[in-house]
Amino acid sequence: MTSTAHGNGQINAQTLHEDRPGYYGRPIVKPPEWTDLIPTYFFTGGMAGTCAALGFAERIAKNDALARTMLFGAAAGTAISAYCLIADLKRPERFVNMLRVFKPTSPMSMGVYIFSAFGGSVTLALASELTGVLRPIGRIFEGIAALFGPAMSCYTAVLIGDTVVPAWHYGRESMPALFAATSASTAGGWGLLFGPSGRSNSAQRLALIGGAGVMLALEKLHQELGPRQKEAYQTRQAKMFGDTAKMLNMAGLATSLFARKVPVMGRIAGAMLLAAGVCERFGVFRAGCISAEDPSYIIDAQRERIAREGNRASSN
Repeated sequence: MTSTAHGNGQINAQTLHEDRPGYYGRPIVKPPEWTDLIPTYFFTGGMAGTCAALGFAERIAKNDALARTMLFGAAAGTAISAYCLIADLKRPERFVNMLRVFKPTSPMSMGVYIFSAFGGSVTLALASELTGVLRPIGRIFEGIAALFGPAMSCYTAVLIGDTVVPAWHYGRESMPALFAATSASTAGGWGLLFGPSGRSNSAQRLALIGGAGVMLALEKLHQELGPRQKEAYQTRQAKMFGDTAKMLNMAGLATSLFARKVPVMGRIAGAMLLAAGVCERFGVFRAGCISAEDPSYIIDAQRERIAREGNRASSN
């Protein structure tokens, strides 16, 4: 083993990289190669799923005006999601090839089928709504989309939690709740922004519940992650997006309280909640990239696990 003199001491090859943990400072896990199209897909897909669920509930309640608005929201979210997903794959046939594999234990495999069933149902329901053709069949497809809606709203959280990216993997139990809450707040925001004045009370309630849920779920996520992994969410762009999301979410919640008396306040609240949802998804995405690029996140997590196992062994 070679060594290098440094002052009065000796530094060998084993200690040359003490300040650069990992394999010579290189990432231990491969950072995500996804582009910004993927967090956009996380946002629009989640919003679309909850829009479909609320829209069908309003259809049953005979509030056709809000139901139509939410169906448009589900369709818009689906269209953007399809573009983002296929564009990130580079070649459209790759998406078709993913449908050739059905693996219940794979979140990605199941997610492809969830998205395909949901997107197809929303598309057919919208076609029937716009043309007036086969309305009863269109309502059936609205119901099918509503059934898949909850899964659409949070399956991407399960997907990223199943990876080895530290900031996602070590928060895998709380992440679905955060994604579901954000999907609810943004769907409510869509209804407030584009829904009919005086007939969007359900959207307002959903926005309030979802927005409050975001704050609770985010706190739960940080507790599950622990101080070290939480640092990824408080670094560089992840912190910027996260802080902006919190500010917009709280402002949107406060503003939405006045939506019934002052309709324009509802529009403003809806826009802020939608923007908060975008920032939250990008904050989570950036945190994952940061933790994957820095090998110390994985090394520290392994050390913490070894320490816990040692404490349990000593206590027994």
